[in-house]
Amino acid sequence: TMAKEKNNENLSFDDLKKQLGMAEPEAKENKSVAKSTPVKTKVNIDEDDGFVDITAQFVNTEEEVPQQTVEKPVEDPKPPVKKRVKTFNEIFSDAFKAVLPTKNDSAKEKMRKVVMDISIIAIVCCVFAFIDYFGEYRTQVNIRNELKGQIISTDGMNDNQYNEAWKDLYAKFPNMNFPTGMKADYAYLYAANQDFVGWLKIENTSLDIQVVQSNDNDYYLKRDFYKNSNRYGCPFMDYKNNTKELDDNTLIYGHHMSDGSLFANLDGFKTLEGYKKSPIINFSTLYQDYQFKVFAVFISTSSPSTDNGFNYMITDFASDEKFNSFINEVRLRSIINTNVTVNANDKIITLATCSHEFDDARLVVMGRLVRENENPTVDVDGATLNPQPKYPQAWYDKKGKDNPYANNI
Repeated sequence: TMAKEKNNENLSFDDLKKQLGMAEPEAKENKSVAKSTPVKTKVNIDEDDGFVDITAQFVNTEEEVPQQTVEKPVEDPKPPVKKRVKTFNEIFSDAFKAVLPTKNDSAKEKMRKVVMDISIIAIVCCVFAFIDYFGEYRTQVNIRNELKGQIISTDGMNDNQYNEAWKDLYAKFPNMNFPTGMKADYAYLYAANQDFVGWLKIENTSLDIQVVQSNDNDYYLKRDFYKNSNRYGCPFMDYKNNTKELDDNTLIYGHHMSDGSLFANLDGFKTLEGYKKSPIINFSTLYQDYQFKVFAVFISTSSPSTDNGFNYMITDFASDEKFNSFINEVRLRSIINTNVTVNANDKIITLATCSHEFDDARLVVMGRLVRENENPTVDVDGATLNPQPKYPQAWYDKKGKDNPYANNI
């Protein structure tokens, strides 16, 4: 027994547990580490029996030891790289190379840049053209509105009031030589431009504008009322016409603008409905107000040489016979047949503008002066379309049609 005690003294605590059958099974591999902690140990020595009884009690506890994660050391952020600011010359050079062909470009790239450059130039030109066009349009509209606002309304004035109005005008324009017999209504307009001869208006259209006259028929084609350059020009009376006493035929020309302004309003007369809406032309000169009944609408050209010798721009006729012959030709050409009569004692007005039926085409609208004591109302219900109006030869050529009047030229 003493020998056993001695041997037991040389055993380790774990070996002693194995001998007593108290060894614990090996723990499976786990991420956690198990720890055995002794709680109570009891040793009994029985001297009578001659051996030692050792009782050991353990409490096996497992404490979860969390696995430590190794954190990577935080690297210091790299300082931002400062980009070099390009100079103006470098920026300009890069832009130049991006849009214009260079010697290092391939043929395909050069072609691409050429097409792109042409497109850019075209767009820029269109933008500037639109701005310029719109600016001139606004200019002529503003001029018209300004002049219209300067017309003096003398309707309803008695003689004393009318004379007082003139007295004020002479005081305001002491150096202006107003024509004898001129109406006070247009004094401000005449003072602004002595080429002013009257005001033209057609009801149910936007045609309501000043009329001027120069020494030729070219000056106001590209000039406004104040003689400044403007593609809209200003409607003008034929230089051959008399402004104080009406000629047999008073001619007024104006541009046919693509935006529908000025004499583009005359397009409405090509239809029966358009004629019925606006059968009267109002034209007031410096001296008197006139009304004309529309009796013909036709297509011609800018020169008699391109319209089989027909000339609608005659201002005075040598005889009644020639005048009547002229009116007959006009009726033959008219797109619309009207009930308005015309005789050798009548005065007529002619409005002419460009048209688009063929090159050098002209749209012409003619009216007959309302006679003294005549009712200015027009019987539009009797108007009809001409089934076969006579056109210039160029019209038939453009349409590919035979001229039914070829033998009557």
